[in-house]
Amino acid sequence: MKKPVLLACLPLIAAALAISCGKKNDSANTPDADEVGQQVGDTMASIDESGGSSDGSIAALEREGNRVFARVAPAELRRPWMDFLIPNAYGALCKTTIFNCTSPGVLTKDFAGCTIGLSTITGSVTVTKSNSDCVAPLSAGDTVTRVPAFTITGPHGGTYTVSKTGTIGQRVTKGASSFTFSNDGINRTFVTGAGTTLFNFTTKTTADLTFTGTSRLNRTLVSGTISVTDNIKNVTCAFTPSNVTWTDACNCPMSGSWSGSCGDDATASISLTGCGTATVTVGSESKSVTFDRCYSL
Repeated sequence: MKKPVLLACLPLIAAALAISCGKKNDSANTPDADEVGQQVGDTMASIDESGGSSDGSIAALEREGNRVFARVAPAELRRPWMDFLIPNAYGALCKTTIFNCTSPGVLTKDFAGCTIGLSTITGSVTVTKSNSDCVAPLSAGDTVTRVPAFTITGPHGGTYTVSKTGTIGQRVTKGASSFTFSNDGINRTFVTGAGTTLFNFTTKTTADLTFTGTSRLNRTLVSGTISVTDNIKNVTCAFTPSNVTWTDACNCPMSGSWSGSCGDDATASISLTGCGTATVTVGSESKSVTFDRCYSL
């Protein structure tokens, strides 16, 4: 799903990587609602991707070509400021980059310097199953671990980097009748060619997210807490899900909400309104957000 370039911002191309056209929180202790929402959106998409099959099942992982590059990287790129940096016509080399079963139970997407327009992607994303089989169903106690470790470098030297900061990454664990999702640290940072850090966020689960259902048809997040830390403003938001529910029409949930707070005094909420869309409120700022990594099926 492509996202349109925000034409209203075109006169500001020189400053587009530093500001956006929308209203932002200017408070030193309140992060931008859009960026906070994107981190939660990534968590929801990562839960789905840890299933990996064509229907988003948690039961197995498949390595066929439908796990193309758009499943991971472009979706994390599609931001208004990235439209100025990277054309929407993704390079053929990156389109054909897929998850391969590189060893028993380990699926690897190696970007190998493939190109998107004038930009280059290096690094990889790995998905590892504890049962040492790339396609076999999970049993109780089995895990699926996702580790992103890639950098996109733009034509003017700007870099967007996604990496783990903990020892594990993102992990789904199968229980007897439900699943848990844990994350001991994933960082997303964008730095301009001039060396200015535009954003630097780290997400973690402070209480494992619990969900029921083996596929998008019946998957619902029922409990847990995720923290989103703006490392520039040194403020953390905490969110808890309420009936966050998937359908077979989207890789992300389409209904439900997240509630929480940011810092010492700002309330926060995310109300899902459709496939990859939500109203995100942080303090006095409320805006409609389209999640980078969510798309219709």
